[in-house]
Amino acid sequence: MAKLSSLRSASVALAGAVVYCALLWLLYAKAPYAAIPHWWRHFAANGPVALVTWFSLLNVGGAILAAIPVAFGLVLGLKVHRFALGLAIGVVPAVYIVAAGIIEFGVPASVEGWAVEITQFFAVGLAVVAMVALIQGFPLIIGSSDRG
Repeated sequence: MAKLSSLRSASVALAGAVVYCALLWLLYAKAPYAAIPHWWRHFAANGPVALVTWFSLLNVGGAILAAIPVAFGLVLGLKVHRFALGLAIGVVPAVYIVAAGIIEFGVPASVEGWAVEITQFFAVGLAVVAMVALIQGFPLIIGSSDRG
């Protein structure tokens, strides 16, 4: 029985990581990385700060949006090890994204580049766990009413 449970957990983690990677790819491919919007530049005192905050906002927002359906799948489909599986699902694409970025573009040469890389790693790596915690914290009650 323990063998079946660990096989199921591994299958769920693999499927979740594939779905999460696909959703991240779709969202990041459509994200407006090419140019910082003019209105965003008014929030930051200088250009590098505006650039880092814009890229970080896109990375964190994309990770959270991609994590929502994966977290719902974990919460609705499993009773145990949700956080561990959520972490496993998140770390796989986080390592891939950072490693692929370093291979393609090289090691970041500036503090701003490192800030974006580190923010993206933690956002992607922890977004599924955060969404699982959020969904578990607000139980879904379907078909009930508060009318007493």
